[in-house]
Amino acid sequence: MLLAGWFWQQRSDRIPVLVTVNAISAGEVITADDLTITEVSGVSGPIASEDSDSVVGSTAAVSLVDGQILTRDMLTSDPIPGPGERVVGMQLDSTRAPSDLLPGDIVIVVAVPPQGDPSTPDELDSPSILANQATVASAARIEGAGTRLTLLIDEAVAERVTAYVAAGRVALIQAPVGGDR
Repeated sequence: MLLAGWFWQQRSDRIPVLVTVNAISAGEVITADDLTITEVSGVSGPIASEDSDSVVGSTAAVSLVDGQILTRDMLTSDPIPGPGERVVGMQLDSTRAPSDLLPGDIVIVVAVPPQGDPSTPDELDSPSILANQATVASAARIEGAGTRLTLLIDEAVAERVTAYVAAGRVALIQAPVGGDR
């Protein structure tokens, strides 16, 4: 009888929430066809199914996977890239980017010597910072090939960062959540 009561309790705590039905890249506008409803319990901050009108037409602030339970911090009403931002893509090997980067993470973009170039001590002791802050919009580990990333970068440095990426001279440092204190 106790077990039956527990199952009833679990079932009664379930609420209908919005879930994606396919992968949605950061910056894409969400349509009604991208959403479905499922019942869950124990999830912090899901968007209730009756709030679908506030989700349709919003922009994915981060990349979303198929079956993702939506929360408000995954969405934005602002376009991506926003004013003053540019999107820069790159693929970095495992020695040049943390392997566990996720959308929303903040990184510092650093100029480094090309692969195999020992460089000079001065270049290594004082590397150039290409971007003090960039936001990871998407990140995907590619087996045997590192990480493919899309970063939102200030437009003032986006061209320079892109040139360094093309030359194989970029590495990323993950910044602490909330910034340095």
